Amino acid sequence: MLTRLALAVAIATLPLAAAASPLPGYPFVHVSADASVYRVPDIGAIDFEILVAGADPQAARTTVETRIAEVRALLQAQGVSLEDMETRDVRKEQQKDAPPDAPVYELRSSVHINMRDLSKWAAVVAPLLDMPNLGSFATSFDSSTREEVEAELMANALREARRRAEIIAKGARRKLGAVTAVTPAGVKNVGYAMGLLREDFSSRRGASANVTRSDFLAIEALKLMQPVDVVFRLE
Repeated sequence: MLTRLALAVAIATLPLAAAASPLPGYPFVHVSADASVYRVPDIGAIDFEILVAGADPQAARTTVETRIAEVRALLQAQGVSLEDMETRDVRKEQQKDAPPDAPVYELRSSVHINMRDLSKWAAVVAPLLDMPNLGSFATSFDSSTREEVEAELMANALREARRRAEIIAKGARRKLGAVTAVTPAGVKNVGYAMGLLREDFSSRRGASANVTRSDFLAIEALKLMQPVDVVFRLE
């Protein structure tokens, strides 16, 4: 049977869904902990859309293809491999608010560029921001040492969980036993407030955020956090 204190700690700290389930048949303590670290990103990506509108869809398509060629030329001039540039097929839509007797067509193409050398970031991104017909920009950053960072954060989070559990066990006049369950959450970027966040720990800035030109050009450190939930047996 659980001791009164251990039971109170377990019920108070377990999530609601877990608390509704049968409890383990031994005294235990459940703790939540996390670890964080700052990392300067060394890889990035930029996404944008080429949009051209006009009454002549063929002329609009020519303009889209011209912009794609200009982007490729920019990358070649900066020594960025064209294999790191992806484009989607040009999509044609008719503007809904255009009069039926004078239709206006919108042609769009999405572009994604991987930047494996961030020393070239500003030299590539700045001209893109100035290029006509380009919009809906979004930039993202990440670390090429993802596995090492995740391992470091996990080890630190588990040490912090044990430290907290030992304090609780000491207060309950118990000895902390073995780990019986560990639930890690995904690594998250908690240091970048602007823009959208991916499920992993990379940061992303997009048109939906209140960002400026300087924001797109800036490369900032990522604050990464790894939370864990751990269950320890109490002896």
